[in-house]
Amino acid sequence: MQRQTWMAMARRREKGALHAWLPLRTWLVVAALAALALAALTFGLLQLVSQSARETALVRAEADAALLQSKLDSLPPDLSDEERAAEAETLVRIRALDATDGGLCDSGERQRAIVLRRDAAGETIGTEGIAWPSAAALRSGRIGLPAGTVCQADGGEAVAVVRSLPGGGELLVGRTVVRDPSLVRSAYALAATIALAFLLLSIGLALYLARSWRARLDRFNALLDRADANGFAERADEDDPRPEFQLLARHLNALLRRSADMIAGLGRLHRHVAHDLRGPVMVARKHLEAIESEVEHEERLAAADARLALVDKRCRTLLGIIDAEVSPRSRTVVRVDERLRTLIDDMFTYLADEKELSFDCDLARASTPAVGDLLDRALENVLSNAIKFADPGSTIRCSVVDRGAMVRVAVENDGPLVPEDTIRRIFEPGFSDALGMASGHGLGLALVKTVALRSGGDVRASNHARGFRLEIDLPAASGALNTEDTDGRLN
Repeated sequence: MQRQTWMAMARRREKGALHAWLPLRTWLVVAALAALALAALTFGLLQLVSQSARETALVRAEADAALLQSKLDSLPPDLSDEERAAEAETLVRIRALDATDGGLCDSGERQRAIVLRRDAAGETIGTEGIAWPSAAALRSGRIGLPAGTVCQADGGEAVAVVRSLPGGGELLVGRTVVRDPSLVRSAYALAATIALAFLLLSIGLALYLARSWRARLDRFNALLDRADANGFAERADEDDPRPEFQLLARHLNALLRRSADMIAGLGRLHRHVAHDLRGPVMVARKHLEAIESEVEHEERLAAADARLALVDKRCRTLLGIIDAEVSPRSRTVVRVDERLRTLIDDMFTYLADEKELSFDCDLARASTPAVGDLLDRALENVLSNAIKFADPGSTIRCSVVDRGAMVRVAVENDGPLVPEDTIRRIFEPGFSDALGMASGHGLGLALVKTVALRSGGDVRASNHARGFRLEIDLPAASGALNTEDTDGRLN
């Protein structure tokens, strides 16, 4: 069996080795390096085009220099120095003028000629707008051109060669460096082709990875959605070709196992509380009722019975919390506004009368998928808490607001404010002395939070200008399910 599993994993690795072993961060590094390589390639191609243009200009400059040198050497030997200098100046000016088409620059020649002649005294003649270069420029063979010279609108550079002339003079002949447009277009076309190919490859890879990852994540999400219903019994498949998903599956399975153990422990606690604690309490109360009329000290018996009733109430609330945590129960779509209105009318009006309280309700139509009796108990606890701490003669304000994806139930009273450090603990089980009145059992608001969280919502407590406010967010029922009859049956 182990050998078959190993062989199956090996086949998967061979089938998609690159995809299987390169995590996302590696793909990002590869993409970044590919982008840098593309930029370097484009820069390199343009450098090659420029180098080719410089080499071509240098060859043509050397040819021009050789031709002009030969013309100077072919002058009659019987010429005087003044005549020879005049002839040389004429040849230089004619060549400089020819290079610019007489100043018209209309021949279409890209690499224009530069001709300069400097005599022994340092006087320079030749192409207009260009001075004799510095020694450093001559050593490099590259001359910077001012804008507007030699038919170069934006300036640029030229490569040049220098020849010595009889009598101590020097001759500089050069050509402007202009990249061949066809080569530039070819370089950009090649770079654009590579960029497009890389873009298409990246998009294809991203779609492939997104589809693969989405399918895996959907399986994880579906597993988590089913976990509550099946008691965390299912497990994620750890035999995944991608190591990050293997690690995620192992951690998820460990979490599911721990959750299953915790739920099982809560289930055992539920049974123990129901059998070992609440049972004896009920029996004791029955015995007290039976002997109440037969013995003296009826007040003490009544006090004992009241204490047992309180213990019984705590047990029922604790069992409700555990039941909400561990029991997979079917949910129906219930009208939150109707439930809250019914509770106020049927159960809490008489409690409010004792303190001369009034209710101000703004209940919008809203529905939520919930376990009906647990939602009722949560709403009961919120209302009971508001009435308990409200100032006599004040108003309890209740609202239900449909916020689209969520339904918000809010209950607030006019009463003493709760310290901020206490608000952070108010939903802890057993914390009942929020206002210095330890008359509760500290489980009512804990049940509210449990029901809200198990329903996919949340609960918050805060002070407002005149008192205290509790808000419960519950997921809204969607579409056609957002209706129910007043008896709770779905339409």
